[in-house]
Parts: sequence; structure tokens; C-alpha cells
Amino acid sequence: MKNLFFLILPLIVLAVIVSCDNSTKKVYRYYEGPIQGTYFHITYEWNKDLSHEIDSLLKNFNKSLSNYDSISVISKLNYNLSDEVDELFKKMFKKSFEVYKITDGAFDITIAPIANLWGFGWKRSFDWIKSEDNEIPDSALIAETLVYVGMDKVKIKNNKLIKTYPETMFISNAIAQGLSVDYLADYFFKLGLKNFLIEIGGEIYSYGLNSKGEKWKIGIDKPIEGTDYSNRENQIVISISSKGIATSGNYRKYKQNGNKKYGHSLDPRTGYPAENSLLSVTVVADDCMTADAFATAFMVMGLEKSLKIIDSLKKIDAYFIFLDQQGKERVVYSDGFGDYLK
Repeated sequence: MKNLFFLILPLIVLAVIVSCDNSTKKVYRYYEGPIQGTYFHITYEWNKDLSHEIDSLLKNFNKSLSNYDSISVISKLNYNLSDEVDELFKKMFKKSFEVYKITDGAFDITIAPIANLWGFGWKRSFDWIKSEDNEIPDSALIAETLVYVGMDKVKIKNNKLIKTYPETMFISNAIAQGLSVDYLADYFFKLGLKNFLIEIGGEIYSYGLNSKGEKWKIGIDKPIEGTDYSNRENQIVISISSKGIATSGNYRKYKQNGNKKYGHSLDPRTGYPAENSLLSVTVVADDCMTADAFATAFMVMGLEKSLKIIDSLKKIDAYFIFLDQQGKERVVYSDGFGDYLK
């Protein structure tokens, strides 16, 4: 799955201008920093500095949904130290189950045991596995582990998590980063901010206008192996406002065994990396959490099935970069996505 590793999430280059617009006397502030193994970049128009509040909110979010915090809510649920869920976990769980159903299980946050098995999670989920990072899990072990995967094996009742198997675990990377963006956006809305852009590890929510009085400009990366924050190139730049944006791809995070490369977009139904023509997917939705989840699911499902889902929902749009049968890079996007290219 796409965001199975918090260290390799940012797939969108943020292009914003931070300045004070003298014509309207609005002060656009900029704040950035490390979070969740990646970085956040936030631009907002407001009459005071909100950096302290932003830090507090992000720390609070990690206490709930960080797989890397041993005492977070999700970690306690994973290791059966507690069955109590909080509001953030419930929100993530509800959206995850919704996307799980729509995508016929292509999106599934209970894939954690498989993700850890492949080395794409936060740890190896079984202590007796001693394989090196580049080794491929044994097929029998994948089949054995897959028994514990499936959102049909978990439910929430009276604010308590109920598992069919205690070995079932959650990995939040494929959706929580998008939710963290929405979490900050909700706070900004409550304060009354009219113009802001929030980016955490490449997941984005934009609202209002930038300091030039224009819609926010967002660069989408070319899927080039070996790129990072310092040497990325834009595939396209879109103009957008009041939308969440997320990108998923296999070109940065993969495992190589001999001549074979295994992408980190794992199929929860098979336990193996998905094999299709997609290089990357950028999804636009009303909120970032939804965009994040569907971007992950589409990388697993492939182009044809993803386009069918987009046509059926009518609430999301996407931009796909893929290889054709001749190995040539191609692009296709939904009708609605064309509006952001104008």
C-alpha cells in the first residue's frame, strides 16, 4: 500500500509564495518542521503566529495514530494493551471501512502484519523472522499471516475495538497523514481562517487564495526513481482551492531482490505487491483523508478498475501516470481533474 512507511511519503512538490500582500494588507505566514518521519509546510493568512498551536495539534495527533509511538492509541490496540478507541481512531476507522467496501478490499488498514513482513511497516510483526531487508517473505508465511488481515475481522462497539484475532494489527500510514492534514484544517476553520494551505509529507489541503489572490499552485512530481526533496521535477502544476490532494507511487519506496523490484503498494487480498502499469496516482477529493485512502487503493487496483470507481462516485478525481504496453510513459485523468489544469 502507498503510505506504509511514514519515512517515504511526500510525493507532491509544494509551490507557494509566502509574503505580505500590501494591496490587501493581509499577512501570509509560513511554518515548517519535521513530523511523522517527514516534514510539514503550512502557509496561512492570519493576524498572529500559530506555530505553537500547530505543534500542539500535531503532537496530539501522534498520540492517537502514530505507529511509531509505543504508547499511542493505535499501538496499544495493535499489541492488545487496550481496547479503548478515541475520536481520531474512530474517524480513521470509519473512513477506512468505507473505502475498503468501495474498493473490494484493495484498501485495508489491517494489512499491518503483511506490511511488517515485507519490511514496509514500522517493524517486523513476528520476532522470529530473521530475514534480511532485501529477502522476500516465504509464500507459506504470507498465506499464514494473511489470515489476520481484513476489516471484516474487526469492529468498534461502545468505543471499544473487538478483534476476531488478537494478531490483527493496524497500519495508519495510508490514511492518517491525510487525516492529520484535515485535523489542522478543521482547527483553522474553527478560528475563521479564510486562506491557507497545509502540506504534510506530500498530502495537502488548500483553502481560499494565496498571497497573490490566486488559487493555490500545486506541483505534482514526475515519477523518477531516486528523487527526494532536493532534486524533484514537476510533472504538472495544478490550480486548486477547497480540496484535499494526495499522491501515491512506487518509484521511491521499493524492495529489490536480484533483478526483481517489489513496490510497497501491497495488495491486502493477496499479501503481495500489486503488479500493474501504474507509476503514480494523484487524487483530489473534498478532504485529504479521502484522497489519501483512494490514492493508495488505486495503486493496488490499477488503472481500469480505478477509473470505474471514479465514474461511479462522482466525488473524486484523479491523475494517473502509467506505462503502456510498449513501456512508454502515458498520462490519463478523469474529466473533473481537467478543471485544475486550466
